[in-house]
Formats: sequence, structure tokens, C-alpha cells
Amino acid sequence: MTTAVPTLGETAHRLTRKGQDLQVRVMEVAGGAEYGHVLVFGEAGDGCLVRVHSRCLYGEGLGSDDCDCGPELDKSLDLIWAEGSGVLVYLEQEGRGVGLIAKALGYRESQRSGADTFTSYERLGFPVDNRSYLHAAKSLQELGLARVRLLTNNPDKAAELRAAGLAVIMEPLLTPVLSARAAAYLDAKRRRRGHLIPTSDVPWAPEVQPVFKRKSRIWRFWTMRGQARRRRTLPASK
Repeated sequence: MTTAVPTLGETAHRLTRKGQDLQVRVMEVAGGAEYGHVLVFGEAGDGCLVRVHSRCLYGEGLGSDDCDCGPELDKSLDLIWAEGSGVLVYLEQEGRGVGLIAKALGYRESQRSGADTFTSYERLGFPVDNRSYLHAAKSLQELGLARVRLLTNNPDKAAELRAAGLAVIMEPLLTPVLSARAAAYLDAKRRRRGHLIPTSDVPWAPEVQPVFKRKSRIWRFWTMRGQARRRRTLPASK
């Protein structure tokens, strides 16, 4: 028996989160449910807040303090709820795209050797980051979006969405650092992948209030500084 795929409108319902009620609609990510799902909150339109998020069972389901995945998702939803609309693209890309078993092996190697998880993946023969955001970009375009305010600290994510034809403004996420391992992971993200991670000393990420577009000199300064740091971490071309 073949079941017709419901339209976005047919999935509409109300969701209460932290005492606040908001409409949510759900659809499969472009390409099929194996890639993930899209949740549209409120009446999201061009220029809305968007979180493109890869699954992390440890951070989201188990409440691990050793990464920033759970806090980033929680903060993103706080900001979307405060604004009253936005989009979550939830991608089935556990372990930076190599799966939960590979992630567990990487954690074991890191705890055994003291290496960061990027180095551990390399030692184990895994791609450092095997995620793709093309299906996410296509999904956002299917929603009729041409411009998004992307809740992320990852410039590669923004770059891939831009390459797919979307206009992207990065909205960095300042989240609590829950453990020494989480602090080390954030440091590795800065060093190895050029993530533009704000700190309490440089609080240029949005707080839980209606978000505005930041075009101040300090925003441009820290964005340019982060991009320059990322260029310094890239291997020299041969």
C-alpha cells in the first residue's frame, strides 16, 4: 500500500516549549527522510532565522557535557521561539557524518591519546568532517527562501549554503561551556576548522530577544579576524 506524502500544511500543529506555544510544520529534507527533516516554526519567511543541525545523540539525547551540540540546538530554538518563527533543518549526520560507531572510536582514541577528535578521526582513517549541507540548502529553497539568518559558528556551513544560491548572514551562537572536554573541543574547532566561536569577553552573538541584523564595526572586525585565523590554519597549497 502506497501512502501519499502529506503536504507541509497537513502536518501543522502546536508545540509547547519552555512554557511558550508555537505552530510547527514538518517535511522531509530534500532527497528523502534518510537525510533528515525540516521543521518550520510559525510563519517563517525570507530572512528568517535558520538552524541547520546535524544529529548528536550524546549531546541531545544523553545530555553530554562534552560537546556544544545540545546547547547550540537549545539556544537556536530559544532564539526562534523568541522571534516567533524560523526553520530547523535536522540532518541525519551523526558523528560529523561518519556515524555513531566511528564517533565512539574517535572519542576512545582522544581519551587514550589526548588528541582532539579531528586528529583522532585522521588516525583512524575517517574523514575529519564528512557532512554535507546541499540537501539542507535545497530544502530551504523548496520553502521559497532566498535569504536566511543562519544560526551557526561554522563558516563552512554558511559557505556551502551560499554556493547553493542562498544569501546567508551568520548569526553566531554563544553557549555555556559545560566541561573541560567541551572547552577543548571548542578550541579544536577554532584551530582546526576555523569556527568563529564567540566568548563572554566578546559577546557578539544574539541573546534571547528579537534578533536584529548586526552591521556594527565590532561585528565586522570579529568576523574578519575569525576569517583571517581560519586562513592561517589551512595547509599551504603545493
